[in-house]
Amino acid sequence: MKIDLDYMASLLKVFIDADTAHIDIDDIRDAGLTVFKDGTLSEIYLFHIQLAIDNQLIGKNDGPALSIRDIGIRQSLSGEYSIAVLPIRLTQRGHDFAATLNNKEVLTRLKAEFKDAPFKVIFDGGQQLLQFFLQKKLENLMQ
Repeated sequence: MKIDLDYMASLLKVFIDADTAHIDIDDIRDAGLTVFKDGTLSEIYLFHIQLAIDNQLIGKNDGPALSIRDIGIRQSLSGEYSIAVLPIRLTQRGHDFAATLNNKEVLTRLKAEFKDAPFKVIFDGGQQLLQFFLQKKLENLMQ
């Protein structure tokens, strides 16, 4: 599965838009993201939440999330998932990436130029693009 930057942006936006420090899977679902499909955990959610964990974008309420188990997702021997509603939070790295994807110019460029790039390239390239665009805005303000 390929990274869907629009889905990732929407997922991280749920954290940013929350009035609380922690959210849970119900908040993500209530925000309109595909979390369940046909009564089971959707592949798009599972893929992107695992990417968020792998890249230290989210954590649990008492520290880092190292696996989906840390955020309440367990897989049975039959392959079915069970979900406990546990609080999760956006890490500082997650906030940085959310800011990147929340910038329309950066998101458009990433989708056009980096759509098949590894996550590290997307993350680092996005940070550099955001910095570039913000530097240009600052220069315009200073004139």
